[in-house]
Amino acid sequence: MTREEFQANIIQYLATQASLPEGWSCGPKENLFDLGVLESFDLPRLVAHIERMLDRRADLKSRRSEVFFTLDTMYEAFVGASKEGSCAP
Repeated sequence: MTREEFQANIIQYLATQASLPEGWSCGPKENLFDLGVLESFDLPRLVAHIERMLDRRADLKSRRSEVFFTLDTMYEAFVGASKEGSCAP
């Protein structure tokens, strides 16, 4: 999955979950918590969505909440690092 595909999918998911206006978007380095579209209580559902999207379980043992701050950090944690074994098949 490319970075752009991942980010577009997460933006669509967040827009739906947070009832954001149609066409809402954000930059890959914008803090989703600061924008008010993500709260800590949203993380379990977001992780489940990422796992479904990537068709594998996410290893969260070594993850900190900062991973979810931006689209870039999520991509690196769950897709970019998957080659290093951060997500179990």
